[in-house]
Amino acid sequence: MNTEKIIEIFKSEFEFIENKFIIIEEKINKLNDSQKEFIYNPGVYILIDNNLVIKVGRHFTNSRKRALEHIKANTKNELFEMKNLIHSNNSKAILINLKDKNEFHWIASVEIYLEQKLSPLIKTKRL
Repeated sequence: MNTEKIIEIFKSEFEFIENKFIIIEEKINKLNDSQKEFIYNPGVYILIDNNLVIKVGRHFTNSRKRALEHIKANTKNELFEMKNLIHSNNSKAILINLKDKNEFHWIASVEIYLEQKLSPLIKTKRL
């Protein structure tokens, strides 16, 4: 699934609060050094490789940090190991981050919805 389709899925369900979020798209190998506005905010992260959704997750304070923790810890299952994202030229992260950190209650809904719609290779265990 390409990034445009993922963003379209998010917007189609959450258009009534879309203005509360910023969508940041970054290659995995650039994510650690990115200084884009709102990149350190709470949000939902989607990790993709070759248009395949690998992982959907959320963090209530810093989605970028949490996405990178998965890669460093090599979160994996029988289908995929996250360390492979570092070496792929086709791996990306989409961060759907809040502009206002105090509105973090929206994040859980966005994460659950996208987890169900995108069917990532590595599922969230808490759903």
